[in-house]
Amino acid sequence: MTEPDKSASSLFRRVLRNMALRIGLVALAVTALSYYYSYWRFQEEALAHLGKYIAARSQLESDPFLQAETNTRRLRDEFVRRFALAAQTDPAPEFHRLLQQERDGMWRIRLEQDDFEHQATVALLPSVKLTPDFMREVMVAFHLTSQYGPAFRSRYYDTFIDLNVSDGSIMYLPDLNYARNGSVADFAMNLETELGATPQRNPERKTFWTGIYFDKQAVQWMVSVVTPIDYMGRFIGGAGQDVLLDQLIERTNSVSIPGTYNFIIARNGDLIAHPGRSHQIRDVSGPYNLTQVNDQPLRDLYQAALAASPKQPFVESLDGRSWLGVAEIKGANWLFVSVYPKRLLKEKAAVAASMVLLLGMVALLLELGVMTWTLNHDVSQPLQRLKGAIRALAEGRRSADLDKHRKDELGELARTFDSMAVTIEEHRHNLEGLVETRTQELGVRNLELEAANLRLLQLNEEKNELLTIAAHDLKNPVASIQGMARMIGEKLPEWPAERVEERLQGIVKLSDRMQRILGNLLDINALETGQYQLRAAELQLDPLCSDLVAHWQAQLSEKQQCCICMPSGLAVRADREALWQVLDNLLSNASKYAPHQTAIRIEALTIGERVQIRVSDQGPGIAPHEMQRLFRKFSRLSAVPTGGEHTTGLGLSIVKRLIEAMDGRVGCESVLGHGATFYVELPAAKPA
Repeated sequence: MTEPDKSASSLFRRVLRNMALRIGLVALAVTALSYYYSYWRFQEEALAHLGKYIAARSQLESDPFLQAETNTRRLRDEFVRRFALAAQTDPAPEFHRLLQQERDGMWRIRLEQDDFEHQATVALLPSVKLTPDFMREVMVAFHLTSQYGPAFRSRYYDTFIDLNVSDGSIMYLPDLNYARNGSVADFAMNLETELGATPQRNPERKTFWTGIYFDKQAVQWMVSVVTPIDYMGRFIGGAGQDVLLDQLIERTNSVSIPGTYNFIIARNGDLIAHPGRSHQIRDVSGPYNLTQVNDQPLRDLYQAALAASPKQPFVESLDGRSWLGVAEIKGANWLFVSVYPKRLLKEKAAVAASMVLLLGMVALLLELGVMTWTLNHDVSQPLQRLKGAIRALAEGRRSADLDKHRKDELGELARTFDSMAVTIEEHRHNLEGLVETRTQELGVRNLELEAANLRLLQLNEEKNELLTIAAHDLKNPVASIQGMARMIGEKLPEWPAERVEERLQGIVKLSDRMQRILGNLLDINALETGQYQLRAAELQLDPLCSDLVAHWQAQLSEKQQCCICMPSGLAVRADREALWQVLDNLLSNASKYAPHQTAIRIEALTIGERVQIRVSDQGPGIAPHEMQRLFRKFSRLSAVPTGGEHTTGLGLSIVKRLIEAMDGRVGCESVLGHGATFYVELPAAKPA
């Protein structure tokens, strides 16, 4: 064997090491440049995306406020128009038909006309002066809010008109009866929505917004908009709406660009919505002003947001860690602020730089791989494939990954090894086939043994049942016959003939019972061994059923039962004795479980080319879980004979075997507690 050249091996390692070092330095430099480029590019894209986002949110959130201002101005204009038209009318009759002064002094809509879910409610203070102008104002406001309120309800909580500050309040709010829910003190309280419409507080007569507040009756955050109402220079009141803020607050707290968060703040510093300050806002019922509370981080963000403008909506936070995207919520004069941490940009840039570094490392590995592959391709890989083929052969597999196409020593070695593997594989397949054949034979023998064992267990169970019948069902009648015979022998000189005849009749009944048990045992044995001979012939059902009912008349009369046999005029192809035995067993079964003084019904009908014979009783019925055991041999169910009769559990099994032997089928229909109907189907006799 030739020793490897150590100098060549050292050169190989040195070349690989130098190449790896140079490529690594280049990858690090490219990574650094990629990081800074990616950071500024991502920042540009992020601010552009943020600008579109805050513009869309500004439009979305401003729409309900601007629409509410439009609504209240429309209410003001329509109020002035209608009030001018009603200037020459007398409002008193309509006013008193609608309103009445109640026990607390308040003027409210009469109870019989008070429909707050479909029209406005009215609440007037006891101290109000009912001048014609004031009554006219009340009636115009009532009709106006009743008409416009339902139209505005889809987007706004309520619609209201306040007259002369607190003198009168007319509101459409279908959620509750606003007028009747408040007391005199409640309505006498001067609210911000009422005072803000007065000339003293609002000399410019502009539409104005209240601050955010938590309404305890609605259990929701809201803000109110009011437009003052004047007529010919005289102050009348204000038209307003309450705007619910829950959806706006929920969107602000939960809908944001991934990794960022939003908040809404008024220009005066009142915090409207913030995902981390909801409890603080709720605790103060709304006016959480950042200029008055100790919340320095949020106060810094507020100060930075005030510096933004429509032309420059992006500002940096005071600590330089975040970009703030600021857009105005028009109408309410609030600021929507989206906080975009610069950390997100750094992370994205780091990911991009990491990808560059990773690609550089991949390129380095590819270079080293190519060089390594070039050096060891002709020796190392062929030997590794041969080694893998040897391992696969040891595991019972044949490998096709050999260099048999080569024209050198390694190719010859591969071809020789492949020939040896083919021979070994043939021997293994022959051995596996022999083992598989023997295994299948053993499996068949095992299945046969298991089937024989199951049959032996079944026969053993039937033998035990048979011994039980012999020990119990035959022993009792024999003992009873023996006792009666001994008693008759002892008392014969003393007893009258009637009593002796009664005892002899009892012996006859017991012997009939024994004969029936033995007959059932013999019949089931003959059916199982194939010794029961059947002679099928055309058989008319009406005479057979009539004979059967006559035969059972005495037994039925003991339980005061009757059997109704419906004439059918049908004929079947069956063995007469076998069919007699089937119907006898079914009638016996029906009589045995039917109550006293009930009827048993036998009828026949045609179903296609077969005739169905049905025997129905009014007994206890059969439980659903017992149906599958109904026709099994020695099967005894939960129902108890109504006359103390005895059963061996063989009658229905004999019925099933006899009917199936005559190319028929048997079944049962029953609802527990409502009787049972056993039916058999046999081929109909073909017409002559």
